[in-house]
Amino acid sequence: MKEQVKALWKLCFPDDTDDFVELYFSSRYNDEINSAIVEDGRVVSALQRIPYPMQYIDKVIPVAYISGACTHPEFRSRGLMSRLLDDAHRKMYADGKYLSLLIPANEGLVAYYAKSGYEVTFQQKTKLLTGMCKTVDNSRSGLIFRELELLGKDYYDVSDFVNRQLLTFSASVLHTLLDIKIILSDLHLSGGQAWCAYTESGNICAVVFLVAAYNNVVIKELLATDKQTETAMIDFVLNHYSISHAEKSSPCGMSRVINVCRMLEIVASVMDGRHLVEIYGDDVITENNGLYIIEGGACRRLYTHVSNTNSVHRIHINSLSSWLFHDMKPYMSLMLD
Repeated sequence: MKEQVKALWKLCFPDDTDDFVELYFSSRYNDEINSAIVEDGRVVSALQRIPYPMQYIDKVIPVAYISGACTHPEFRSRGLMSRLLDDAHRKMYADGKYLSLLIPANEGLVAYYAKSGYEVTFQQKTKLLTGMCKTVDNSRSGLIFRELELLGKDYYDVSDFVNRQLLTFSASVLHTLLDIKIILSDLHLSGGQAWCAYTESGNICAVVFLVAAYNNVVIKELLATDKQTETAMIDFVLNHYSISHAEKSSPCGMSRVINVCRMLEIVASVMDGRHLVEIYGDDVITENNGLYIIEGGACRRLYTHVSNTNSVHRIHINSLSSWLFHDMKPYMSLMLD
């Protein structure tokens, strides 16, 4: 199965280097998280359900990230990917996942994935970063800047710092230590660099992952303990690479609710009053459909008739993500997209 999926990947994603494909299939892929359609002993469509932890409100929840979704060119326009997504969503539900996440490869796929219940949740942004345009001197800034060796190190401190900063968001995808190692390996393959800023006492206070080429710097991630430290890191990057500005891009990310009850239980913990919510329209995970009452910090499913339907807030499964993430500005980065 693995070798067939790898061959299909190379056919469908020809721009990916052999080194990246080998990294992905040696460190990310396994048959247990793979969903595939096989015809006449041949894998013709496949995707992977990569598990991630995610911060949501005050909980860390299990989610799955759709990766490598592809169909052989000879078998497209037959609805295979829609079938595969339905199957993946059922498996996610059985595995205890709360949400499914993905990053569409292009804008045209946003409408396609919407048919399977996905909504744009993580907004695409490109920030132009400029600094004070002055030389950053360690003795004046009080910070020490060091480049990380991207391969062969156990960066427990880097992983811990990244996740501590991501936990400050009300909603954000987190990264395990193994994931950080894979991210740094991918950064190495891209010709990128990673830098840390340390306080005089030796504690990390900022990290930046970037790719610099042709007098242009693209920042994959920049996290700092505060705005002043972030500015100091930006100043350092601009001066080190002799540039006037750098770009930081965040991808367009979409989400689909996999387990309605579990998500509403978390929402209930921060909602006041009494609320009746009816979820409908989920033809794949039909267990999600139904009437829920949110009251007293808890959520439970109702199996009785409600006479006053005007008090019920009806939400289609396709619109539930935007309701759950309203005003939260969820954050996702470093997904090997």
